[in-house]
Amino acid sequence: MRLAVVAHTIGLILRLFGILLVAPLVVDLYYGNHEQAASFAIAGASAAIVGELARRLHRGERELSRVEGLAVVAFSWLVVSFFAAIPYLLKGTKQAPFVVRSDMSFVDGSFESMSGLTTTGATIFKDFSLYSEGLFFWRSMTQWLGGMGVIALFIAILPALAIAGRQLFFAEAPGPDEERLTPRIRGTALRLWGLYVALTGVEITMLWWFEMPLFDAFCNAFTTMSAGGFSPNSESIAGYGNHAAEWVLIGFIFIAGANYLLWYQLFRGKSLSLAVFKFRIPDPRPLLRDEEFRVYVVVVLAASLLLGGFLHQFSQAPSQAYLEGAPGDAVLNQANIETIARQSIFQVLTIVTTAGFATDDFNLWNDSSKMVLLVLMFLGGCAGSAAGGPKLIRLWLVAKFTYVELFKVLHPHGVRPVCLGKRVVSTDVMQSIMAFFLMYLVIFSSSVVVLVGFGVYEDAKIDMMTGITASIATLGNIGPGFGKVGPMETYAEFNSFSKWVLFVNMWVGRLEVMAVLIFLQPGVWRGAHWRRFAYQTEEVT
Repeated sequence: MRLAVVAHTIGLILRLFGILLVAPLVVDLYYGNHEQAASFAIAGASAAIVGELARRLHRGERELSRVEGLAVVAFSWLVVSFFAAIPYLLKGTKQAPFVVRSDMSFVDGSFESMSGLTTTGATIFKDFSLYSEGLFFWRSMTQWLGGMGVIALFIAILPALAIAGRQLFFAEAPGPDEERLTPRIRGTALRLWGLYVALTGVEITMLWWFEMPLFDAFCNAFTTMSAGGFSPNSESIAGYGNHAAEWVLIGFIFIAGANYLLWYQLFRGKSLSLAVFKFRIPDPRPLLRDEEFRVYVVVVLAASLLLGGFLHQFSQAPSQAYLEGAPGDAVLNQANIETIARQSIFQVLTIVTTAGFATDDFNLWNDSSKMVLLVLMFLGGCAGSAAGGPKLIRLWLVAKFTYVELFKVLHPHGVRPVCLGKRVVSTDVMQSIMAFFLMYLVIFSSSVVVLVGFGVYEDAKIDMMTGITASIATLGNIGPGFGKVGPMETYAEFNSFSKWVLFVNMWVGRLEVMAVLIFLQPGVWRGAHWRRFAYQTEEVT
């Protein structure tokens, strides 16, 4: 592995990332927050300068081997998260020294930025009145960038990165198998980002139309399309009390949880003519033919019906803790059918897609309802979506593989392959899926043991429910959990050690586990060098 080439490519990414910090700077200047705007100027200049210095570490051939592509994706996420944390750590002053440290520690700033870039939505913010509009915009913007993938964005707009586009794009893209939209990787990234931007614009318009403040509409649309969950409102979506906006969010969260390639094919493919109404509609058959999408719809509908039944029971006699602690007017108290349907569908979607929004404090719901949400935390959305988690396609293939193995027990000489649609799933793909789940469970279990055994929350040991849900909520990039990390709580009171554990969880989970764990293999580092002009293709053995 050529370390100079890896550093050079990360430098290209970091240099362009510095330019993106102009957006929140402009927002703070518009709102008159000149002191906070200074932090964005410092962060942008620092990222651009360090990126340029790293870029100069290599000249000549830039084609990346597979392991070098993985290294760029894994370590650029770390590097970018530290520079993205600078606005949280600094603030300007009108007197000398013109820039001072904010009240946020380094671990808190790093946690918040990693939570944004990985679209996790776990926050350490407590008093939202302390932060500027630019900082909230930046917070949402990091999730929007991370949703479709920072690397995919830079491949789309930076020709130098498109040279190694295949290695970078598929190391970044979630899911067990590659699926290309166009032969050219840069073309694929451009088309997906174009669709992403268009859907975000439509959602902003609709939220604003339904009387959500324009600034909030921007921030919430950014974090909806990325399945992120950050909101400028301290009570998440529940704080707006806007039922129409909640239905709009339900639609776009559903879109964010499905494969973006399918949405592109839907909107740019063939259309159907409805002679009765004299207009044409997109042909939905590509969606309906996709097996994972059908599983996604069934999971959402079944879980929503089950949760709706439990919430109906709960609404008839809600607990005293709910009546006293729920945001707003405790919306489930003697709720009607529309309210129960909206709450159940919204919360099922926001958990299964790992969006992490909340229209109510589900931490105060009954145990039956919470159990449904806990199971959904281990699913995730579709491959090729903005959602985190293990992904439904992996779980569906494991279920099919299990059925085939049971079939072989009854019919030892029978032959029945694992299929997805009309394609036979190769043994290599199934082995990689099994390895993924093994390592996912190992990391999750280790995180729970470490948090419960050694972590501290508000000067007390972390309880089991908090440890379990904090671990899966960060590893699965969900955000809220139960116990001390409920949707109306924050991660601020964890000690520094616990925050670093959860920081690593978010990083590993966003990169689908294997892209990080590969660097624990000694063979990756054997022969690694800093020679600036040598070129050789290396394979991991």
